[in-house]
Amino acid sequence: MKKWLSLVPVMLLVGCAYAPVYNGKEPYPGSQFMLMESPRHTLDFFVESMTEDLVVSNTSVSARTPIAVTSFVDLQNMDATNWLGNTVSEGFIYQFQRRGFKVVDYKTTGSIQVTSEGDFAQSRDWKELSQEQDIQYVLTGTMLRQEGGVLVNARVVGMQTRVVVATAQGFLPADRIGRDLDTLNSIRTQDGVLIRSDPTMTQPYTVILRP
Repeated sequence: MKKWLSLVPVMLLVGCAYAPVYNGKEPYPGSQFMLMESPRHTLDFFVESMTEDLVVSNTSVSARTPIAVTSFVDLQNMDATNWLGNTVSEGFIYQFQRRGFKVVDYKTTGSIQVTSEGDFAQSRDWKELSQEQDIQYVLTGTMLRQEGGVLVNARVVGMQTRVVVATAQGFLPADRIGRDLDTLNSIRTQDGVLIRSDPTMTQPYTVILRP
């Protein structure tokens, strides 16, 4: 009996140390005690793994080198991104900063705009941002949608030299993303109807959003 009792504290400690990893679709499976440690999405581990590859292959960026992270874009349309491209870039900002790199958040306006809808310090309007930014390198990348998920390529490039100094590649399975793949597509307008799809694809992956 004493042996069994001695195992109880150990089992409780192990249970508290375990934090479930989930994709964001299902309800969180952990207990309230597990919420004492921030739950992690599977996308976090994906970005963390790619960050390790970037750090290993890095040849030029040091902890004091100013670096910026941009949205990951659609490989078939370099001028388009989506929620996943922005989420991946946000994850890289977190991963690089916690490793001691000097990350520049160029979307910060330098002031706080107080409105009835909220208080904002960031903007995507270039007219509200600083004309000059101290950035020597940029972390950017592309996404290619495939049947089972998304192929992601990341690279760090010199702003002046255009030389690639670090690279990483990974495949993000569809069931790990946490949202339907159809929502990755850009929004376009056709006959007064908003269509979330890729017009270049031969197979229909379309969700019609009627106003």
